[in-house]
Amino acid sequence: MAKQRFQIPPERKRQFDLIEAASQAMLTWAHANGTSLEHIYPVVPFVETDFSLDAWLFVDTEVRIQQFQSDGTVGILETQLRTELAKVGYPDSWLRLVACHFGSKEVVDRDYEGNYYNFLR
Repeated sequence: MAKQRFQIPPERKRQFDLIEAASQAMLTWAHANGTSLEHIYPVVPFVETDFSLDAWLFVDTEVRIQQFQSDGTVGILETQLRTELAKVGYPDSWLRLVACHFGSKEVVDRDYEGNYYNFLR
C-alpha cells in the first residue's frame, strides 16, 4: 500500500499564503517606521473550518513590550497587521478571528535557543 501524503486543504493553503504575504509587508512596514518588530509567528488551528489566527509578534526585548503596551504601540501594531492582511485579500470573516500576542526575541534567544516553536509550546 502506498504511503498517503497529507494534503493541505486549498482554503488553508490560501490562508497560509495570505498570512505570509501580510507578514512580510508588516515586517517591511515596521522596519521603515523604526519599530523593533523582529518576527511574526502565525498559529492557526488544525480544524479545517476554523480560520482563526493567533499572530505572535516578537519585538526585540521584554522592556520594549512594556514600553509598547504603555505608549499605545501595541494597538498600532495590531491595527497595522490587520491592515496588511486586508491589503493582501484576507477575507473579512477571517479578519474578525485575528488575535495578536506579543513576545520578545530576547526571551526566545535566551530561554529557547532561538526557537519560536518551542517558545509557543
